[in-house]
Amino acid sequence: VVNLGTGRTATAISSMQQHVCALLDNASVKCWGQGGDGQNGQEKNHHRGNDAASNNSMTTLPGINLGTGVTATAIGTGRSHSCAILDNASVKCWGRNDKGQLGLGDTNSRGKDANTMGDNLPVVNLGTGRTATAIAGGYSHTCAILDNGAVKCWGRNNKGQLGIDSTDDIGDGSGEMGDSLATVNLGTGRTAIAIATGDLHTCVQLDNYSFKCWGQGSSGKLGIGSSADMGDASGEMATLTSIDL
Repeated sequence: VVNLGTGRTATAISSMQQHVCALLDNASVKCWGQGGDGQNGQEKNHHRGNDAASNNSMTTLPGINLGTGVTATAIGTGRSHSCAILDNASVKCWGRNDKGQLGLGDTNSRGKDANTMGDNLPVVNLGTGRTATAIAGGYSHTCAILDNGAVKCWGRNNKGQLGIDSTDDIGDGSGEMGDSLATVNLGTGRTAIAIATGDLHTCVQLDNYSFKCWGQGSSGKLGIGSSADMGDASGEMATLTSIDL
């Protein structure tokens, strides 16, 4: 079994491609695997869990510093980045940030250099008065369900995986987050209750228990009877059909 620390157990786990994060029973977070982009949140670029050396082993792996007096309630991982919903319902993300997947208005990675975690790691601006209830990470994008059931996504958008009817990356420049970040058009009166992300696509379960997916459509992964990408051009989200289950 994975060594999570003396007396520690896990309540949730997330993995994308190169690393794993677990939410522990004391509401701390530990991540292991590839760490070259800071996705393990240790302010180092060490991999963790790959040998018994003191700087790589699980036995010496500390919980991630999320900031003074805060703990985590949910986690989500992308290919080389990680996110947590905190106990105050705000969101923090760390790791690779070349496409704005951390949602901080720049392309600076966090978590591999000193003084980039803890109180120095900003929260993601989700909009005035908005908090998060669920979060998921893709190859280089991140999506969250907000407290009002809306969905917002940021990061890489080459296939429409952000669901904003364009291919513009979001979160990599100033002024793109917060109230400026559009919510995904889920359909008239619809809200989201669950979310999941693939490399280049995103899926939600809606409040009527139907499902919608958008982004890269190759191999039929959107479940709409075609291989077309959706969410990358004007008007596509408004006409996006639910998956016929």
